[in-house]
Amino acid sequence: MAGFENHIGFTISGSKLRLVEIIYKDRQFLLNKVDEAYFNEPINLETDKETKIDSLLQGAFNEILIKKPLKSSFASFALPFELFHIMQVPYDNTLLHQDLVEEFKWEFSILYPYVSTKDIVLQYIEVEKNNLITQNTMIAIAIQRKYLQMIHNFCKTNNLKLKFIDNIHTASERALAASYPSAVKGLTMSIFITNKFLSLIYSLDGKPLYFKVIPLNDAGEIPSLLLNETAPHELYPVGEWTLPEHFHKIDKNSIDNAFISGEEISEAMIQTLSSTLGIDLVYFNPFEKIRPDSELYTNKFYLEKNNSFSPAAGIAYRLA
Repeated sequence: MAGFENHIGFTISGSKLRLVEIIYKDRQFLLNKVDEAYFNEPINLETDKETKIDSLLQGAFNEILIKKPLKSSFASFALPFELFHIMQVPYDNTLLHQDLVEEFKWEFSILYPYVSTKDIVLQYIEVEKNNLITQNTMIAIAIQRKYLQMIHNFCKTNNLKLKFIDNIHTASERALAASYPSAVKGLTMSIFITNKFLSLIYSLDGKPLYFKVIPLNDAGEIPSLLLNETAPHELYPVGEWTLPEHFHKIDKNSIDNAFISGEEISEAMIQTLSSTLGIDLVYFNPFEKIRPDSELYTNKFYLEKNNSFSPAAGIAYRLA
């Protein structure tokens, strides 16, 4: 396929490195590799020294490489929530791109005063007004440059060319859209759970509408938090200066489809949350629409833990 390069998607968590490799062969996309490796000790990307992070990443990557060499020279990364700062605010759609960026940086300086706006890289998702939101808003996502440099250095060491960096939930959303295109019509709720965060994305006809990340003390908080988020209420965007009157009420009865993904989610957890919410949560397979290499038919990650690889798959599917 013209324009497509063989592509590796990585996900980094506190305990392991996950990898998905997509190649183009015989005029079709092929899922070539699905693998993971534990770090020799837990990793904290925010506080650990860069030398320690580099060593742990390299050790896990080497373990994966020994099993089966990669065929790709391009790599992208889905990183954990704690590295990102997220807000959603109304915006003036007559502003030029650079003016919007400067406006968002100023608003970030108010919401996150401890982060220097000179040290962040920012991207945004436009949310056009619709039957649920009566004003244009923007989901703005920022990450400090030092984390991009850290990933760049890892790629340089391993002769990889860095393409994209995203957070784990929005990366997972790409895998969902690729695997279940007909199921993302109407109002869709997507849940992503880690041991530190609960993330919720509402989308309308496949386009993000609302994005909220909630810190967790423990998993026991998840049912009550989700009950609150799916009860009849106004959608309040992140940011204390936002205008909630522009967000209409939404509740679980208006949700057409609901999906769940995350790190090490059990069937028992899904059943409990589905029963508690009164919503059928779909634990989706990010490899539903792609042909696997024959070796993957005996791969436990592909067969039994495929949902845990949704961020790595989604970032590997990304073309632009």
